[in-house]
Amino acid sequence: MKKSFGAVSVLKDISLSVPRGGVVALIGPSGSGKSTLLRCLNLLTIPDSGVIRVDQRMMDFTNGHKLPADKELAAFRARTGMVFQNFNLFPHMSAVQNVMEGPVTVQKVERGAAREAALKLLEKVGLKDKADVAPDKLSGGQKQRVAIARALAMKPEVMLFDEATSALDPELVGEVLAVVRQLAAEGMTMVLVTQ
Repeated sequence: MKKSFGAVSVLKDISLSVPRGGVVALIGPSGSGKSTLLRCLNLLTIPDSGVIRVDQRMMDFTNGHKLPADKELAAFRARTGMVFQNFNLFPHMSAVQNVMEGPVTVQKVERGAAREAALKLLEKVGLKDKADVAPDKLSGGQKQRVAIARALAMKPEVMLFDEATSALDPELVGEVLAVVRQLAAEGMTMVLVTQ
């Protein structure tokens, strides 16, 4: 895979293969292209060339291929759950509403079923008791665990973590890492970026 921004080549002939259930950590200094690679894997940033395959879905950007239609792109992105360093929760929605939003809007899941599934995911990350709490009333670690539950709600094949603990106070990092360890033990395929 290759990606440049103007004259700056950020990704140069990158090849990465992660087996199902594998956990890969990308470690390097700020500005080395780690986050760009994750964004390319999820097609939030479009690579200049290369092939990306998640499970049986493949996107080919060789020979000038362009982005697919919205429906195919959404289906591809739904297979890759993304957790950002700054949470990106919807501030006007409660924790459970944040987790429900993707399945209801993208997958057209009925609201009652989506809420039930969201509550199970919040329980999984240790936050069922915070289901109806707004993000501004949660700690950083709690916000990040809601973000993980939100990504899991789409039932992804792979989880991408972009410096998921870097914005947290040191005492909150353990909360998030415990969830990541649990996902690894359950066989979730993961790519984690860290410094």
